[in-house]
Amino acid sequence: MLHQAPQGETRHRVAWLAALLVAVAAFGFLASAHPARAGAPIGTEPMADAPGATARLGIVVKSLSNVNLEDGTFHANFYLGVMCSTPCQADGWDLVNANSYTSEVSLDDSTNKWWRVSATFVFQPDLRLFPFDTQNLPIIVQHDLLTVDQLTFVPEMSRSEVNPDVGVPGWIVEQFTFTTTEHRSVALNETYSRAEFDIPIGRSMIASITKYYIPLLIFILLGAATLFLGRNDIQLRTAGTALVGLTIFYLFTSGGVGSVGYLTVWDMSVMVGYLALGLVMTSGIVGAYLYHEHKFDGPEGEALNKRIRFGFLWGIIAVVIVSGIAITLIAILT
Repeated sequence: MLHQAPQGETRHRVAWLAALLVAVAAFGFLASAHPARAGAPIGTEPMADAPGATARLGIVVKSLSNVNLEDGTFHANFYLGVMCSTPCQADGWDLVNANSYTSEVSLDDSTNKWWRVSATFVFQPDLRLFPFDTQNLPIIVQHDLLTVDQLTFVPEMSRSEVNPDVGVPGWIVEQFTFTTTEHRSVALNETYSRAEFDIPIGRSMIASITKYYIPLLIFILLGAATLFLGRNDIQLRTAGTALVGLTIFYLFTSGGVGSVGYLTVWDMSVMVGYLALGLVMTSGIVGAYLYHEHKFDGPEGEALNKRIRFGFLWGIIAVVIVSGIAITLIAILT
């Protein structure tokens, strides 16, 4: 058995533990902070004096499914309407970012035509704020043949919506945006009008904190709490077990997002956990070495042991607070 801490330190240990709890709570709060999300549909106004014909587009999304962050794909069932004040070539639309789709006409008259569409789309996941990320699911429409001089798309906001019953497991469906841009085709040397219907989906902050950060903070607390025991062997055993457990937990929680070329908020948060547990193990190694060298003998040795343990505890608290602030700033500025 290695060194045993002296009695009579209860109040001091409670104070230190309270400070550590405040630090890890602040880390969890700061890491969960992210910019506010959109709260109302956004669309572009019709362009003044647009050349050629103008077609108003309406999109009504009926369902979303199979959102896959690893492949960057999702499936949508929706109605697509093309409305013209005069007869126009409504049938020539194409879904630019669709891997495959099927469509059937549900309404057809001379200036108003609607299709029921089922399509699998590709999108570019942005996981930098994971697990507090918001993904944008786009439906991009462009005419196959007519250039912007011949046909201009305009969002018809009054005929567009995401059905209130639409849901994606594990996500919150937010307000859509509907905009138009001009897309230049280098190969054809032509410019086309392009409409983009974007559906943001975000993770629940409470669910993300519960699923990811509470277990992470438990791992950190488990290791840091051993610094109060004055037992270097327990520090090493507990911190080593916590490191293994944190690694398994990290691999499990990161399995659904695939490989990305940057660090996510979750990656950085787990690195903080590794660093905190590494400090606990370092404290145990230093303490074990000094104990076997008889540096902890007598009152001066007891004082040295206490300074080492609580010095490392201060280090862990500082790492957690500073890292939480830094990760929050990175998330806000990203």
